[in-house]
Amino acid sequence: MAEIEWKGAVWRAAYGSLSIKELLTILKGFGPMETLSFEKPGLCRGEISVSLSGEGKKEITLYHLEVMAPKRTGTGRAALRWLRSVFKGDLFVEDPGFITVRGANRESLLFWVSMFREGLIDALDAEAIELYPHMSDQELLRVESELRGPSAGERSSTYLQ
Repeated sequence: MAEIEWKGAVWRAAYGSLSIKELLTILKGFGPMETLSFEKPGLCRGEISVSLSGEGKKEITLYHLEVMAPKRTGTGRAALRWLRSVFKGDLFVEDPGFITVRGANRESLLFWVSMFREGLIDALDAEAIELYPHMSDQELLRVESELRGPSAGERSSTYLQ
C-alpha cells in the first residue's frame, strides 16, 4: 500500500490501494473521490475524501477524526484549522464519533456544534442532528438545546412533581 508524506501528514488509501501519483492527484482535488486516511504526528488522524464542487471549489468530507491529546486542550480545533489550511475548501463532517465513525455521543455532537458556530466546519450530517450552510441562529439554538437536554432547574422541578 502506497503512502505519501504531504503537508506534514502521512496519507494513504483508506480502502484498497492507490499509487503515489493517484494519492497526489486526489489530495490536490483533481482525482476520483476516494476515502483517504491521514495521520499528522502529535495532532490527529482520521479519514477524509476530497472533491471539487460544480463551481471548482474543493470540498472536504471528514468521516473520522481522532485527536492525539487529552480532551479540552484545543487539539480538535487545531486539527480542523489544519485541515482547512491544507485544502482551502469547505469542510463537511459526516456522522462523526469517537474512534468509530457511527454513533456520535452528546458530548461530541456539542463539540461539532461549537465548531460549526466558529466556522471551522461548514456542515454536519449525523444520525441525531444535521447542520447546514445558512442555518438560522434560531434553528441552531434549537438543535443545541435538544442536545443539552432540560436544564438542571427543569430536571429538579420535574423530579419533584
